[in-house]
Amino acid sequence: MSAPVPTIASGALRKILATLTAFDVDPAPICAELGIERSAVDDPDARFPLATYYDLWEAVLRTLPRPGSALLMAQANAPGDYGLMGFVVMNSATVREALGSFARFAGLWTDAAEIRLDEDGTLRVIHRAGFADRLGLRVATEAAPAEILHGARLLTQTNVTPLEVRFAHRAPSDTSVHESFFQCPVRFGQRDTAMVLRREDLALGLPKADAQLGAFLRGMANEALKRRAGAAPRSHERIREIVAEELQKGVPSLEQVAKRMATSERTLRRRLEESGTSFRNLLDETRAELARSYVRDRHLPLTEVAFLLGFSEPSAFHRAFKRWTDTTPSAWRQRTE
Repeated sequence: MSAPVPTIASGALRKILATLTAFDVDPAPICAELGIERSAVDDPDARFPLATYYDLWEAVLRTLPRPGSALLMAQANAPGDYGLMGFVVMNSATVREALGSFARFAGLWTDAAEIRLDEDGTLRVIHRAGFADRLGLRVATEAAPAEILHGARLLTQTNVTPLEVRFAHRAPSDTSVHESFFQCPVRFGQRDTAMVLRREDLALGLPKADAQLGAFLRGMANEALKRRAGAAPRSHERIREIVAEELQKGVPSLEQVAKRMATSERTLRRRLEESGTSFRNLLDETRAELARSYVRDRHLPLTEVAFLLGFSEPSAFHRAFKRWTDTTPSAWRQRTE
């Protein structure tokens, strides 16, 4: 199985589309262009391949070709837009605690990058896998510290000003918006992507935070993080069940399975891609597993096994079984007697 495709929570796309609307831009044509289903964007549990997120940023910049667009749009967002992780942040005692929670629960938002808060107040964005340089990646990278800083300013009701902001990518043609927004030296082409905060700003309290609510939400976030790091999605098992049921009528299609799961073919394909597999892989794995079980049953003729697995002729079944097991069905049956 291939490595899981890096993903980001649907809320990340939802924030961008909502901001476009606030800028009097209809997001529908962009969604249609990129094949983004609004129902999936509105699903709080949905996730999108990171490439789709970068595609969306690039489409935004074609629609709003302004210097520092990501930073301007960051000011239209609030910590609550980050879902559960955002509400944990909002109910932290200090900026340092809030950033620590942001770093800890960043995996609820995306599995593509790690957020790390060093003791000296340096907040680092570390990509877990290499990505080809593209405009969407650069803009999304700039948006991350901008949204964090904007959130800190909102929650403390103070004009928090970093000591320095660094980006690993090259500088855009116009950096005036960056300097105006961050109000500190902003350097590009550096060895890392980071924002360095003052100790006194890290110690600032969040006046509207609720400590009791914060503790409750952190417990929920911890559980959500455990589930996120757990086994393959339950949908995989449901797909296997449906495939096993449908095989006697012939090999089921992705469209048939999606219909039985009350979702669209496109959404199901995307969710499988996010988890690093495909319908073809699950179909093949299910047939292989069933084949071993059926062949063990000596009361089932091998021609009947081929039919039960949806093969049009025994020879096709024999070829597939040898690919799965490196032996023939007859030899497997004798070996398991």
